[in-house]
Amino acid sequence: MAADSDTSGSSIRFPHGRLRTTGGYASGRACPPLVARGVDAVPEPRTAVTAEGREILLRAAGPGDLPDALALHARCSERTLAGRYRASSPEADALLPHLLHPAMGRSVAAVTGEGDIVGLGHLLFDGEESEVALLVADDWQRRGIGSALLRRLIGLAVHARHEAVYLVTGPANAAMAAVMRAVVNATGLPLERQTTDGSLVLSARLAPGGCQPQLPVVLPAQGGW
Repeated sequence: MAADSDTSGSSIRFPHGRLRTTGGYASGRACPPLVARGVDAVPEPRTAVTAEGREILLRAAGPGDLPDALALHARCSERTLAGRYRASSPEADALLPHLLHPAMGRSVAAVTGEGDIVGLGHLLFDGEESEVALLVADDWQRRGIGSALLRRLIGLAVHARHEAVYLVTGPANAAMAAVMRAVVNATGLPLERQTTDGSLVLSARLAPGGCQPQLPVVLPAQGGW
């Protein structure tokens, strides 16, 4: 990994060295076995329905999904990949094996009826907090898939009794920030915003003891990423 990137556990590359927030986050720190943290070894698949009536399966993803995850990268524009990883496509591809490794956290894939992965979400464990990260193929954006993935990831963080979730993106990535705001605001939780080294960090403190209300996975009828 290049010297100007974040730590080896990061889901994103930063132009000015390691990202730190007031909480001292270090993205993607390896975690103990998931069952020991009170999380099911494999989350139950769920189905969401888009506004057009298309069913999308939200299921666990892992190292075996690497070829399909790389195919997702291939159908994304350089702009979309840069908005997610702040890196070129070869650098983004190189990060995937790390992000899909179960020692880093949880991954959730959005899969069409044809079996194509059109969205990928990661919940990267960072002590008692988690980083959430999303990628949706260009031709599947604005259908609510990113929102559905994020709700699923926050639900997993709540089930793991994590204290907070946070998302790191570039200040220009308005779509990603809007998804985080909409999903978190729907839970009634306050959303904190901070800019650090040119990166935008949005964080939400979860209810103590994993008491957060259940988050639906049905996609919104209009708009949404």
